[in-house]
Amino acid sequence: MTTCRIEPTALVVIWLVIISMLMAEGTVAQSEGNPAGTAEPALEAEFKQLRERLTVLPEFGGDDAASKFRLAEELSRRGDMFGAAEAYRSAIELNPEWADPYRGLGQVLLDHHDYAQAVEALEAAIRLGGDDHQTLYWLGRALMGKNDLPAAESALRRAVQLRADDAEGWADLGLVRMAQGKLTEAEQALEQSIRIKPDLAEAHRLRELLVDRRQDRAAAKKAAESVLRELFARE
Repeated sequence: MTTCRIEPTALVVIWLVIISMLMAEGTVAQSEGNPAGTAEPALEAEFKQLRERLTVLPEFGGDDAASKFRLAEELSRRGDMFGAAEAYRSAIELNPEWADPYRGLGQVLLDHHDYAQAVEALEAAIRLGGDDHQTLYWLGRALMGKNDLPAAESALRRAVQLRADDAEGWADLGLVRMAQGKLTEAEQALEQSIRIKPDLAEAHRLRELLVDRRQDRAAAKKAAESVLRELFARE
């Protein structure tokens, strides 16, 4: 009977492949359970130390909602988005009627391209705390990421009504309208954005796309949809 002899070097390679596959599966599972994303291992160790240092301080170490919120804000400021998301959620559990932790959580989730959960958090913030420009703008962006364009248009329109000098808000509103084929309204929004901030390159780029395709509504919509995919691709 003929036997197949595997060289020691080949065995090492096979084991390395198996180990790397197992590690990849563990990373995927961890990421799926963590909508705010996972930091690189070196950063995660650093952030863990940061959390430990902060939670022994009186202003951050309490078991009340205010302490958890202050901790979340400090972690977010220092770049620990995963720790911030956990702390915001702890604050929400302790005081589910407080708008600010929902707002902070929504921003973190938006930054990490978890658009569906960002929308839920930001809508809760508005429901509990009322309309404010920044939350509405973030909600509009999250809805753009979800490709819910009518709802995004509504949120952005409310945002610029509250702060009419928001050039970026007008530019996003123009893009959303263009992607729905509302070319006249889109151009008005983009022109308003440029009036407020003449050097806003994105508004100029979008207006050029629109002007070049003004006679072809389908082509204008397609160009705007391409911009949206580019802006909100999940990482």
